[in-house]
Amino acid sequence: MGKRVLFYLLYALSFIILIRLGITYSFELKSFISKDYNPYPAWTFNIALSVLIGLMLGLPEFIRRYKKPGKWRIQWERLLIVGLPALFFTFSQFIFFSSLGKYPSLILSPWIYEKHGVIICGILFGYTMIISMDKKGESPASLKGSPNQEHEGDS
Repeated sequence: MGKRVLFYLLYALSFIILIRLGITYSFELKSFISKDYNPYPAWTFNIALSVLIGLMLGLPEFIRRYKKPGKWRIQWERLLIVGLPALFFTFSQFIFFSSLGKYPSLILSPWIYEKHGVIICGILFGYTMIISMDKKGESPASLKGSPNQEHEGDS
């Protein structure tokens, strides 16, 4: 029980440090933007920070899965259905102001001027990325010898 408590204390402390550093650097970027209007560094930082927070949210589950026996697999359905739209809206500001922006402008226009949606989607994307990795354990039949393995020896 002591290791588990220590893990969660360090986990919570790392969140506090990450968020504190993120807020501090975000204020520095706002002052940079006010001098020379270039929003790209702030957008990039917000995306990186939000995806990192999402990855950290899924870290305990990833560690639990890492300890399980079996082979790694990726849950493509989750990545495509949840992760891909989250990735799209995470990069919505970049997409909107690029040459591709004129095509999905009706979809992206509510996301452009409000960074909270972009940050939430970044967190969702990071969490989905780390949670989509799983280990598929071996079934009891494969441990004792499945019928397919018996037939392979006959041929």
